[in-house]
Amino acid sequence: MLNACRPLLIFSVIANVLMLVAPLHMMQVYDRVLSSGSGSTLLYITLIGAACLMLYGLSETMRTRIAQRISASYTVKHADRLFAGMTDGSLPVERSNEITRNFNTVRTFIASRSLIGLFDLPFAPFFLLLLYLLHFQIGLVTTIGAGILIAVAWINKTSTAEDSEQAAHANSKALGFANAVASRSEDIRAMGLLPAVVERWGSLTGESLNAQDISTKKTAMFFGISKAVRQILQITIMAWGAWLVLSGDMSGGMIFAASMVSGRALQPIEQVIGAWDSINRARSAHEGIEAVLAEADDRTGRIRQPEAKGQLTVSGASLSVKMGDKDMTILNNVSFSLEPGNLLAIIGPSGAGKSTLARIVAGALPPSAGEIMLDGCLQANWPTGQWGESVGYVGQDILLFPGTIAENIARMSLRPDEQKIIRAASLAGAHQMINAFPQGYMTVIGDGNLRLSGGQKQRIALARALYTSPKLLVLDEPNAHLDLEGTQILTESLKAIKSTGAAILVVTQRKQILSVADDVMLIKNGTRAPIAHDQVKAAANAGKNTEPRGTKDQVPGRPQAGTRPAPPPMVEKVLKRA
Repeated sequence: MLNACRPLLIFSVIANVLMLVAPLHMMQVYDRVLSSGSGSTLLYITLIGAACLMLYGLSETMRTRIAQRISASYTVKHADRLFAGMTDGSLPVERSNEITRNFNTVRTFIASRSLIGLFDLPFAPFFLLLLYLLHFQIGLVTTIGAGILIAVAWINKTSTAEDSEQAAHANSKALGFANAVASRSEDIRAMGLLPAVVERWGSLTGESLNAQDISTKKTAMFFGISKAVRQILQITIMAWGAWLVLSGDMSGGMIFAASMVSGRALQPIEQVIGAWDSINRARSAHEGIEAVLAEADDRTGRIRQPEAKGQLTVSGASLSVKMGDKDMTILNNVSFSLEPGNLLAIIGPSGAGKSTLARIVAGALPPSAGEIMLDGCLQANWPTGQWGESVGYVGQDILLFPGTIAENIARMSLRPDEQKIIRAASLAGAHQMINAFPQGYMTVIGDGNLRLSGGQKQRIALARALYTSPKLLVLDEPNAHLDLEGTQILTESLKAIKSTGAAILVVTQRKQILSVADDVMLIKNGTRAPIAHDQVKAAANAGKNTEPRGTKDQVPGRPQAGTRPAPPPMVEKVLKRA
């Protein structure tokens, strides 16, 4: 960043030095031209002054362009890391939205005149020194005026900091609500929620406007005070200079030169006071961005591990969240292990913590305590990219990105592997379903395009999870939106995935999934509970005897429609303990 700002500093030096052209021209006209009556002298010093001011204009243009380039460089340097930090699951959605706004605030500030004004500020002492050289008393009056302006700026900063923070928080809250509403527009129309939503948004916006009004009221008052002080100081310097001329201590030309130089000395201070609110917001935004980038660097700067085999070990996984003044325990001290090629089914009542455990194992949610290890390596020590390649995850709330089905299965890669796309879709039992669309894998999904059903989304999400041939697959209610036929396809897919040596963790309440499980774990009230093995055995047997009603997608090992599937392996570990 410092290297990028060096050209801006160089052109700032040139621009500020050339600002002396007008005062020098004025002083020469009054002290030499008017006394000598030389027209040629007037012509030549005017031409020289005009040429210098054209160079000044070019310097100002270059400063603006350089500031814009610095902003673009900042974006290129930090955008990827910041985006990774916001989307790795460690930040809530509201916080991610706030970081995005902070990033835009910093980028806009860097490209604005406010940043250039900060580069002008160090030259104020230089102009004050020139005033002292013209006359000590003029320099002293200007220094006192500058001290008053700085005092006004300091009082402005200390008295408006809290109000500015509250205004920013209120505005962030209103924008976050608006974004959430925009993403649920269909539900709002269907349930007739528009009047209530508009009223609530209006209330939040009102709070934001009130907070902003309180903040800007003080800032405007101090800005007005600084403007008044600035103008009073200007006429004071002019009057003081005139008194010195009457006393014979200064020439007439020096009065105007001193007035112009004093204005140049005070202008950066006045600009900083006027832009103090934006400077303060940019500073706060930059601090927040740096914190996120530091965390992102800590997560990504890790040594690549050997290729995963699928040995999962969970020790004392716990999660607690703040609910007001109290801590609420969602998951408490859950431990288990899962071998490659095995399927562990997690069952339990709603709200017991099953999905939370799945998210923690997948790396979507950091635990409050405990350790998650894959092949004996802590989850925190896996590089983010390699962890994503080694672990496939399908959550309850499935999000497919705007784009083609192929792009979604390929995890939005810019260089997708078509063979891997076909393999993953076939293994997920989605190949024939996708080819039934008019444009097949190139079908565009998202807003304004094809709207998929819940079951179709689940199959494509499973294919996306399988794209990198992960050694650990975490599925949270993968058949929640599937009919009997779709569930049978999923069951056969799980068998095929197991045969590849991948470890599978499935949160489910469906009997068919239990029929292919190697082990079953019960979660109650956020902790692991003893299993009623007779109930598990009955559920597993019921799942085995479930007969499909038809077929569409054939997966490896899938029986033909109308035939009873061969009994899959018993839930041996559970039944042996029963």
